[in-house]
Amino acid sequence: MACCGLMACDPSTSETGTADSTEPATEPAVAVTGQADPADTVFTGGGIYTAVPGQPLAEALAIRGDEIVFVGDSESAQDYIGPDTEVLELAGKMLMPGFHDAHAHVLAGGGTLNRCNLEDSRSQRKLLELLQKCADEYDYGPDEWVIGNRWPLAAFESGAPKKEVLDQVFGGRPAYFVDSFGHNAWVSSRALEIAGIDTLTPDPAQGVIVHDPSSGQPSGTLREDAMQLVARHIPSPSTEQLMRDLRTGLAEAARFGITSYIEPGVSRREAELFQTADREGWLSARVLGSLSPIGLDAGKFGDEVFPLVEQRSTLRSKHFSVDSVKIYIDGVIETETSFMLEPYTSGKNFAAFYQPQELVDIYQRLDAAGLQIHTHAIGDGAIRLALDAYEAARQVNGPTDNRHHICHLQLIDEQDIPRFGKLDIAANFQGLWAYPDQYIDVAADVVGDERTEKFYPVASVQRTGGRLVGGSDWDVTSLNPLDAIETLVRRQDPWAEGGPELGTNERIDLDIALAMYTRNAAWVMRQETLTGTLETGKKADLIVLDQNLFEIPVTAINETTVELTLMGGNEVYRNPAP
Repeated sequence: MACCGLMACDPSTSETGTADSTEPATEPAVAVTGQADPADTVFTGGGIYTAVPGQPLAEALAIRGDEIVFVGDSESAQDYIGPDTEVLELAGKMLMPGFHDAHAHVLAGGGTLNRCNLEDSRSQRKLLELLQKCADEYDYGPDEWVIGNRWPLAAFESGAPKKEVLDQVFGGRPAYFVDSFGHNAWVSSRALEIAGIDTLTPDPAQGVIVHDPSSGQPSGTLREDAMQLVARHIPSPSTEQLMRDLRTGLAEAARFGITSYIEPGVSRREAELFQTADREGWLSARVLGSLSPIGLDAGKFGDEVFPLVEQRSTLRSKHFSVDSVKIYIDGVIETETSFMLEPYTSGKNFAAFYQPQELVDIYQRLDAAGLQIHTHAIGDGAIRLALDAYEAARQVNGPTDNRHHICHLQLIDEQDIPRFGKLDIAANFQGLWAYPDQYIDVAADVVGDERTEKFYPVASVQRTGGRLVGGSDWDVTSLNPLDAIETLVRRQDPWAEGGPELGTNERIDLDIALAMYTRNAAWVMRQETLTGTLETGKKADLIVLDQNLFEIPVTAINETTVELTLMGGNEVYRNPAP
């Protein structure tokens, strides 16, 4: 028997029962009869969270090949230990299913890490330092495009940075920087010139060219579809660069214990990248690609989506599926580009990207084709429009098992909250957004405090029968699921011990938050028979955390780190310094 790895073979005791601990009040999971053959790996010593409703706890787990062959008590686990079995003693740590992220731009996130990354820095001084660092470290040619990401709206008045800053730092080169939300671009004068954007250029139907109020010239900020006026002139990255980006993003996902995720807005070219990674053996997560002919950029599509989805059988591989389509309904509240039921405090509103009947027709056709519809909707008007379209599709096609969901859900009208459960539309929340930060302050300025306090009504959807799933929307915000899980439980800044709360009646229990990132998201991905819980016969997609989430204060949840990530029994990440 090999005894190694996570802890010494003799388990040490750990402190439990802290005042603000959360612990499931159920008995350990009953052992499931396994086979007599020795396992490859046995985890023992308690601290196993199975995520199985009614039986969330176990003492031991055994893996053979890519499957779990035993979950139960430590005594019975001895039957699975042979001379070559690796035995890992948890001893105060926590074994649980691998995290499932229902909305993560892992390919783009890898690209962010590989390019000029502004890190969502809140001060203009820090942004200038990072821009200058990029200018100094990257060997840009005289006419080469400078591409970067993650500048924060909150750092600039009205969320509108000026082109002159990029002109100065990058010496007149064309520059294109996407904000942290992915719905605004900061561009240089040369980029505007290449795109032919001047004082007389009209706004596209679903976009805004921000102008300087004094000169009337384009200021250097483009919102929503106006981004495409410049983006279409940027040379496409090479396949080699995209492969590097995907490797980088997958490594980051494994570091945070993510073994399954949904990649939203995937083009045919990008889908083929995932296929290649899978066939070459380095796709270290199970991925559902939500197809879109517009790629990762917000905007509207029409009939061109149908030839793409009709070819989807050619895009599948062992760990990559594509039976999903991504649709954007609106933009973001902070820049007044979300569709609202009531106007912004300025008196303005922003039209949804689709007319109601137009959206109904698209949803009916996609639903009838057996496709999941993955909808981006943030404003309460956009969310109602999406729910209406889902309901209309259901009336025509009847109930299906397509597992539709709406992501982001910043403001849901109270009348629409029960419709998630009634229509069986999963509510895909980005939990890390549900606390008062600078972006909440910006939103309060444009919609008022009363509507802001109703943001992200997670508990209300759950109480009315809705299915909750969790996603990060990385690289908009942190990929770490534990940051979002702590925020969902506290509704406070997860990096602070206290502070103001957002919608205190919308807090949820830890086990519900964990379900969002395990079994519920596995269901949305149509793989609940494979992953999402630790049960005999399921795939060995699991992670080890350095502390038991149910035995620590809730303020310490996101201080927990992943020590080991397995996907299909294969190690895809091990903390080099546990």
